[in-house]
Amino acid sequence: MLMNRRTLALGLFLGASMTAVSSAQAQIKIPSQTVDGRMVALDQKAPDFPPPGFKVSGITWINSPPLTMRQLRGKVVMIDFWEYTCINCIRTFPQNIEWYKRYHKYGFVIIGVHDPEFQIAYDVDNVRAAVKRFGLPYPVVVDDFYKIWNSYSNQFWPNRFLIDAKGNVRFELAGEGDDHNFEIAIRRLLVEAHPGLTFPAGYTLPPVENTDAPQCGGVTTPEMYVGPFSGHQGIVENPNPYHPGDVINYKLPKKIHDGRAGLSGKWQTDPNGMIYEGKPQEPGPKAARMQMKYHATQAYSVMNVGGGNPVRLYIMQDGRYLTAADKGVDVKIDPQGRSYIEVNASRMYYLTANPQFGGHVLDLIPAAPGLQVDSFTFGNSCQTDFPHD
Repeated sequence: MLMNRRTLALGLFLGASMTAVSSAQAQIKIPSQTVDGRMVALDQKAPDFPPPGFKVSGITWINSPPLTMRQLRGKVVMIDFWEYTCINCIRTFPQNIEWYKRYHKYGFVIIGVHDPEFQIAYDVDNVRAAVKRFGLPYPVVVDDFYKIWNSYSNQFWPNRFLIDAKGNVRFELAGEGDDHNFEIAIRRLLVEAHPGLTFPAGYTLPPVENTDAPQCGGVTTPEMYVGPFSGHQGIVENPNPYHPGDVINYKLPKKIHDGRAGLSGKWQTDPNGMIYEGKPQEPGPKAARMQMKYHATQAYSVMNVGGGNPVRLYIMQDGRYLTAADKGVDVKIDPQGRSYIEVNASRMYYLTANPQFGGHVLDLIPAAPGLQVDSFTFGNSCQTDFPHD
């Protein structure tokens, strides 16, 4: 599944740095031909870290001192563009880690390049926490001003580039999937660098997958941006829903369509999402809420809290509280049987894990003001096999 989050926050946050791109700066040009499944064949010199021509900072290294392509000459390098709230990126981490463990001793290196989408992802401490939470063992460079992103002419999260031992970009793979052929490409470039190299028979290749196949349940609801984010219309279905900076007392719409949401109670418009600004409350029929309609197996949401104060968020699906059979790993159940999430960090939360693909209505009921909801993403029945922590 390809996650195309084009242009993202560039217009909002990166105007100054975008103009800093030197006309003389070499950038990757992406041809249309593909090889080995969805991979694109390239043969271009890899840009360095950071690319020349910039006077603005915004580069921070995690798990490593700063590296250059000259230092990495002789290695086969995978550049992985990711963002810590992106479910499509998160689903690639187990395979990335497996490749690193298998092939690092043969001269294979992964450099994770983190480029922010939502405002919360510009915080380097949030990225550090994510690197630790996901157990990423390889170097990660925080690219807050899109210096490396722009030098690779990148447009996607996730996106993986494969660089040979001579420093040439040879392959590009945008989005999830095609791991079978990408691992073949890793081996091919390692053997080019070390003729005669062989690998253990136990290093089996990932299966060829099609996560849109009928047995997966179907194509999920597309990603839902809650706020008027970076040119997106937003998914709030109330009449005239967005009033930047203002707190509005909303009335829940009579009908909510798939991939859309409705609000009741007092909410404030933020460029990234909507913030609950009503009074503290207990869940009930009259409680303020965000109601959302989707079809998928699993639902996820990017959320955060203003002022750093945790906020309890009660969750109901199809008019009832979640149970052990259909709740996401971040959901807890109180002694009264009410399902909730303690939103205490700026990240993506796992809301539901239904046993089967289907259509549902979610009610999100904040217990106190300060909760911000930025987006929803989804997975089908073939997109569940990854660590949910």
